[in-house]
Amino acid sequence: MIQIQRREQFERAAERLHREPQSIRRHEPGLYLVTNKAKGTSYPVRVERRDGQTFITCGCEAGTPHRRPHVPQVCKHAAAVIIFLRAVRAMRRRAASH
Repeated sequence: MIQIQRREQFERAAERLHREPQSIRRHEPGLYLVTNKAKGTSYPVRVERRDGQTFITCGCEAGTPHRRPHVPQVCKHAAAVIIFLRAVRAMRRRAASH
């Protein structure tokens, strides 16, 4: 599980999205299925709020490592969901202000 603290955490992962575009589908509240359009692989990405903090978990090897070192990293799938959610929030704010 990765705590979202700074925008910089996602910069490198977001750069990878340009090379490998992802599609995002909401599976249930807080759970998204992210599919790599080039490779066809899909991973679940969960976004949770706990005590005012945002956490994200991805089912890929970078997000939920099974090999050593066991340190989760921000992956392109998590970055795709965060970018998507920020865009949706911005659209809703613009719609509400009109």
